[in-house]
Amino acid sequence: MARRSILLGMVLLPIFSFTQNLYLNNNLSPENLLDSSYILLYKKKIDTHRIKIEINHVQGIASFYSTNLDSTLTATGEVFLNRKYTAASNIYKLNSIVRVTNLRNGRSVLVRINDRMHSNMLRKGRIIDLSQAASKRIKIKSMGLERVVVDGIDYSKSNPKRP
Repeated sequence: MARRSILLGMVLLPIFSFTQNLYLNNNLSPENLLDSSYILLYKKKIDTHRIKIEINHVQGIASFYSTNLDSTLTATGEVFLNRKYTAASNIYKLNSIVRVTNLRNGRSVLVRINDRMHSNMLRKGRIIDLSQAASKRIKIKSMGLERVVVDGIDYSKSNPKRP
């Protein structure tokens, strides 16, 4: 019996320490950065099997912008550039700073929400659409889809600085 519990502990310990790293140093904002009006508007389109929503914490699938969208206008009225750390999301308020963590490798990046996605993306389980720079930082596979956790951090009208 003792051997089983030791073996079980050896298997589960890395999993628990990984999840603790995600949540211990999260610095979440005390205010709710989720856009409740958009969530209510698209409530029927949200795939609840793939998207889990809690206050300032959303789990789902991330994708990245096409290079063809460079120099187009975003929902905030600014020009979109793939080299900046920005993203599109229908779940978070515009100009929210969020931390996107890749669940496959644990890498994370801070991005600013400056655009909205097509509402059908929620039906596909997608919660955020990252710029090319942000997707490279967290090493999203070339297929373009990855399971992520998005945590609301703060609110700002300027982009996070490149590390």
